[in-house]
Amino acid sequence: MPPDAAALRELRGQDAALRVLRAALASSRVAGAYLLHGPSGVGRATGAEVFAAALLCASPRDGTACGACRACRAFAAGTHPDFLSVSSETGPAFKDDAEADRSRLDQFTRAARRAAKPGPRRTIQVRALRRMLELVSLAPAYGGRKVALVDSADEIEEAGVAALLKSLEEAPRDTTFLVLSGSPESVPDTILSRCQRVRFRPLAPAIVESILRAATADAPLDDASRALLVRLAQGSAGRAIRAADLGVHEGGAAAARALLGERSAEQCDRACAWLFDGTRDLAVARERLREIVACALLLARDDASARGSGDGLDAWVAPLRTALEGAGANVSPDLVLRALWARGSRAPSLSG
Repeated sequence: MPPDAAALRELRGQDAALRVLRAALASSRVAGAYLLHGPSGVGRATGAEVFAAALLCASPRDGTACGACRACRAFAAGTHPDFLSVSSETGPAFKDDAEADRSRLDQFTRAARRAAKPGPRRTIQVRALRRMLELVSLAPAYGGRKVALVDSADEIEEAGVAALLKSLEEAPRDTTFLVLSGSPESVPDTILSRCQRVRFRPLAPAIVESILRAATADAPLDDASRALLVRLAQGSAGRAIRAADLGVHEGGAAAARALLGERSAEQCDRACAWLFDGTRDLAVARERLREIVACALLLARDDASARGSGDGLDAWVAPLRTALEGAGANVSPDLVLRALWARGSRAPSLSG
């Protein structure tokens, strides 16, 4: 079985993107860089790995890795030395330049990426990106192609953009860069001009639900919770799974309903406590805050639909937008939520 067979089963709803990547392999005209763009959590990284496996395979068949050669076995084990990646979710991250300089190739492999516990998306350190690019510039260990995955361009520190551009301009002949991004508009023109674009689309709700069911099989969700997470996901299976891990269908939904309803001080305290439940990580708390806002907006829209009037929704849009902006600022998430609670006192109470 090819090393990417399981990944292909997971990569649903992206037939158009797969056709573009397989056409490149079939034509033997592989570009030096590809921009795989679309919402996070819809299969961009999985598609990149499927493509990388075929690029590194000694005998790909119909655009798919053979699964039997030395390269395929190494890729399946996650130890292929010619496939390196850096990610805003899984790192690696280093405390200083000296630690980055001492880092080894195996810290950038597929195995390291999968062993790291996924978390909130953070900034890709310029020191980590530069170290990966240094390793990519070395001769291929297996004597063929090298593939570098950057997940994603949207989170690279400003100084790292110049480093990536230089590598794209001076890339060795048999090196392919796979750069992920939310949209081409967020990528600097200098980088965009050097990439072939491959679009990944939001997934259909039925596909998101199916993937969420499989991911939560050990702790099944009730129908209402699963339906809420699918709606919040907006076509991103990754977001639905992450929201389930964070307990958004419980604590987040309860906070949103309280915010739109009674808005008591006690309920506000509970909501603020939930932001940090089981964690001291500000990034996680900010994720939870953003999901409370998303839940509140979704419930406010439901209320407007049920009432046949958008008056209540209109009154909530500005406070929720301000809170969303605060979630990305250097402000404690609980303070942002308390401010939202206070502003909500001037908005109409909704049924939620």
